[in-house]
Amino acid sequence: MYKLQPLFKSVGETPHPSCVYKMKKISDHFNNNVTENNGTDCDAQDSATPNNCEVEQLEKRWTEITSRLQRLQSELAAIKTGSSSGLSSFIDAGERNFQDLVIHASPSNPPHSLPLLRERMEKLGVPVYARTHVHSAIAGNKLLSDTLKSFICSDSRLERSQAHMAITLIWIKAGDGEEPSLVVSPSSQAVAINGEANIARYLARFVPGLLDYENQPLKAAQIDQFLDLTESTAPLGSRGMKRERAATLQSLDSTLSSRKSLEETSNEIGLVDFVVYSALVNSCMEKEIGKNVRAWMDRCRSTVKQATAPSDSKRSILENYLKELGIAFRTVEHPAVFTVEAMMEHISHLAGFHAKNLLVKDKKTGKLYLITARHDATVQLSQVSKIIGAKELRFADAETLEATLGVQQGSVTPFALLNDAQQQRVTFVLDGQLWDEKNGKDSYLNFHPMTNEATTSITVAGFKIFLKATGHEPVIIQL
Repeated sequence: MYKLQPLFKSVGETPHPSCVYKMKKISDHFNNNVTENNGTDCDAQDSATPNNCEVEQLEKRWTEITSRLQRLQSELAAIKTGSSSGLSSFIDAGERNFQDLVIHASPSNPPHSLPLLRERMEKLGVPVYARTHVHSAIAGNKLLSDTLKSFICSDSRLERSQAHMAITLIWIKAGDGEEPSLVVSPSSQAVAINGEANIARYLARFVPGLLDYENQPLKAAQIDQFLDLTESTAPLGSRGMKRERAATLQSLDSTLSSRKSLEETSNEIGLVDFVVYSALVNSCMEKEIGKNVRAWMDRCRSTVKQATAPSDSKRSILENYLKELGIAFRTVEHPAVFTVEAMMEHISHLAGFHAKNLLVKDKKTGKLYLITARHDATVQLSQVSKIIGAKELRFADAETLEATLGVQQGSVTPFALLNDAQQQRVTFVLDGQLWDEKNGKDSYLNFHPMTNEATTSITVAGFKIFLKATGHEPVIIQL
């Protein structure tokens, strides 16, 4: 009794969504009926024209949507595999949503995670224009050291118009323990994002790859658990209860007894570590911290130190050191390179030997070795192990590289032994052909000057003076 005949028999079923923009409007059905009854088709022709235009517009829009969906799917797949190349939809200059971020913070409670966040975003291929300013009200504040005045700075050669994100940190006068705050759109946003943990959460969701909330729910819950500890009234916050802080520090010390990072799936210092480390620096005293937490904080501190020193500053320190030793050198700038092949495209015209550099670690003893060889030489770690008397050599991780030599992956260089002059933790292993003094063009050696955006040439004699000054007598091997 409830079955009814279709109102419009001529309107058939159309599959969705592939043909959604080809469906005719019901009004056209009425127009066609009127045309048949009146015996003329001029009205139908007039009405079909605007409908065809709408179909074309819908078809164009649908094509754009499906193309966008495909890019998002590629991006998601890249994030799951840990590849930053999937950020094309974010980095695409034609489609990017430029973010203008302003962060207000007190010099008594600095957001120590911010330089690390900026560095990690740049590693993921997101150009960041970052600058630090001081509000006039605290211009003479004793807490404003030179480090804080240049707390977060991007590459001086990057212009604001070239960046996909601009971060402006402003030191302001604030109450004791007041948290940093983020304004996403300074001209229109009324409510700020408060707290270092929430700032990190925002950036992590805006830049795929900083944190993996979506793909691993259990990991996301653990991440939030650690970040929540740093809120202002939480145990590790600036206004947290002392008794609760003691219990939390004891739990952290137990957690870090079996791993090097708070992120369970990685031994490298990550985003969660940065935020928790910052909270501990601002709220805890040395006597409250246990042995494992202290060792973890030392690793974080070393990473922070490297991130807050721009690559051009590291290069300047090296060049000044070479000048003090009376070593002549010449530096050629080029685009950033991460492989020997990419490097040779820009510096093959330079006279002398070009090198590849490997930081490795003895699996049994933990001893570190920096191996420098000709760029086209074959380096077999098993063979090198036998020559130098090591048990089993493995590549050192990025954290160890930054902590010992003070450079990032892609910028490894024997010049970085300058950063190991005091502790002498690295043994230098050198290809014999790079040690013999020769005449003519073969008397030059070419290495990165602490950054992979330039190459510095010095003579073999000058390199020997440098190694002697840093206290690194090389182990010479023949390859």
